[in-house]
Amino acid sequence: MLRSAARCASIVLLAGSLACAQDAPEEFTPAARETIKKGVEWILRAQNPDGSWGLDAKSAPDITCTALCGLVLLAAGETEREGIDARAVRALRKAAEYILKRARKAPNDISFGETTLIQGKLGATVHNGFAVIFLTQLYGMRPGDTGEANLEMIPSIQKLTDFIAKSQEADGSWHKQTFGSLKATCMSWLALRSAASAGLSIKHAAVQKTVKFIKDQHNPSTKLYDGGAQAQYGGGYQSLYATASCIRVLVGMGAGGEERTLDAMDAFIEQCKNGQWKQIFLTVEGEDYLAASMMSQALIGEDGPRWRKWFPFVRDQLIRRQNADGSWTTTACISGKTFATANAILTLQTPYRLLPLQQ
Repeated sequence: MLRSAARCASIVLLAGSLACAQDAPEEFTPAARETIKKGVEWILRAQNPDGSWGLDAKSAPDITCTALCGLVLLAAGETEREGIDARAVRALRKAAEYILKRARKAPNDISFGETTLIQGKLGATVHNGFAVIFLTQLYGMRPGDTGEANLEMIPSIQKLTDFIAKSQEADGSWHKQTFGSLKATCMSWLALRSAASAGLSIKHAAVQKTVKFIKDQHNPSTKLYDGGAQAQYGGGYQSLYATASCIRVLVGMGAGGEERTLDAMDAFIEQCKNGQWKQIFLTVEGEDYLAASMMSQALIGEDGPRWRKWFPFVRDQLIRRQNADGSWTTTACISGKTFATANAILTLQTPYRLLPLQQ
């Protein structure tokens, strides 16, 4: 029944995506389609022989980069069994095998001794969140007739999900010791939400504590979720990441229509388009690209004036900044090509509305 429900949800999402595409043709310009195509080509070329991706093409494996690249292929309409591009189908299958193998072997934390730049920026156990998001989206896209292949995923996903839930801090957050606490909190929340949507049980974590922690980061003077009095979670340019992450959680929890959330959306868009972030947004820091993806996922549900103001702007910025080889490059914080490239493509793919994650 669980597999049937997941499969039906995917069919409904696909039907909805086609209808929405007809209603909003401006979301996909010819340039945007070409940019996505070039980006996916780079992703396919960058994969390691073992199915993983690293921070750059053909580099040391990174769980988060592997999960993000797998999500790119899923969002492009590919599956492990069939799709538009046979190369992408093989790449997705290999990525799934790599992460499932790591998950099965992991005592609890999928990192299992791995230390990468992303962990340093977003939290030591953040790989678990990205892995759960990828695996649950993959599970939802699998046809029911794969039988045991579907069922064998559940223990691995449940183990990672339990670890994330048990890692929640008393105030509802994750990884407060890092600059990336609000990003890490957002990804942990997304992972648990995605797991719950796939039918897994969520124990130990307190969602309402997370929502309270997020709301406590609102700063009435800036209208952003920048940490307020607890500025170690935001402040300065960190406010960009913090605000996008907080808005993503609030929208997902049904608080997207609250006045403070709407004010923060407006302030975020204004800062990126005309304010103090205008000259640096999507230039050197990898986290910018994650923020762009989070904000796009948050706003597409509104499908109103803020989405129409935000998406053409970020779409055209990403098109303009793509490298000739199809990638995007960042040189600060989460540097390299893969993290930025995967998040850039996921942002541009948001109007496809194919991933349950985006709901």
